[in-house]
Amino acid sequence: MYTRNPELLADKVLEKMRAHPGQTTDPLKLAKVFKVTREHIIGAVGLLRCWGYTIRADRHGHYAFVSAPDNFLSTEISYRLNTRLIGKKIYAYQTVQSTNAIASQLASAGVPEGTLVIAEHQTRGRGRLGREWYSPNKVGLYCSIILYPKIHPTQAPGISLLTAAALADTIASYDDIDVKIKWPNDILISGLKVAGILTELSAEIDRVEYVVVGVGVNVNQKRADFPDHLKDTATSIRIGAKENILRVEFLQKFLRNFEKEYAAFKKSGLQETRKKILKYSYLQDKEIKLKIGRKVISGIVIDIDRTGQLVIDTRDGIMAFNAGEVSTH
Repeated sequence: MYTRNPELLADKVLEKMRAHPGQTTDPLKLAKVFKVTREHIIGAVGLLRCWGYTIRADRHGHYAFVSAPDNFLSTEISYRLNTRLIGKKIYAYQTVQSTNAIASQLASAGVPEGTLVIAEHQTRGRGRLGREWYSPNKVGLYCSIILYPKIHPTQAPGISLLTAAALADTIASYDDIDVKIKWPNDILISGLKVAGILTELSAEIDRVEYVVVGVGVNVNQKRADFPDHLKDTATSIRIGAKENILRVEFLQKFLRNFEKEYAAFKKSGLQETRKKILKYSYLQDKEIKLKIGRKVISGIVIDIDRTGQLVIDTRDGIMAFNAGEVSTH
């Protein structure tokens, strides 16, 4: 089995060595454990080094695990993730056009719920309303989660908001960060955009077949890394926290938070998460303009209701909306 699948052997060798960091292991002993040759073990270690793992060899040719890379490898994401559903199956890529596009294909094929699609770089990352999501290599987080919720299509916007709550909690776990949710799907730090959520679904009239939750987060960008057209509106967690962020650790925190919020959503909709959404709400009590197609509604935001709708006090009375583009200027 392992001779035909060197990646799997490398994963298993890593698992064995990682259990005893710094302790050397004879490759011959590993070869006996996995019923392969010493050369296969040497090849597996070489593969691990190519992936970015630091493996030390002593003068006897014995190996020791030293450190792991902060790269989005399925092995690294899974290590001590400890979720029950989210991220149990992972498709990790170096470069893709869009993780949401791949996730939609996988969802149509019926992969398990909670499957994660992730990439270090997107060439055609998608945001809302057909916009591009800037996705530079090895500094951000670009992933999609596949869900099969048993809900009516009108409940689907709630998934964007529970995702926003999970992201806000994750970002807020880093000290001294002013994080807010800008309804319906943006996360802000000090008023600048740090993350966006793109939820896409396949549905019939009365039921959802699947939901793909796409998440893009600016994690370790420096101010100079943003293109000119984004420098005044975008930020990163690194800028907000004033320190480099371990991206794998951030992803694992987010996946755990997401699983908790999704479990609550399946039981009682947004009832439990709504308090958190309101706590983080950037728009609460603000005068806004909401653009829906060619129509523009003005008013003051007074609530986000149990279905995730934005409740606005307008000239024509109190009205609730489940979609639209908000501006505060």
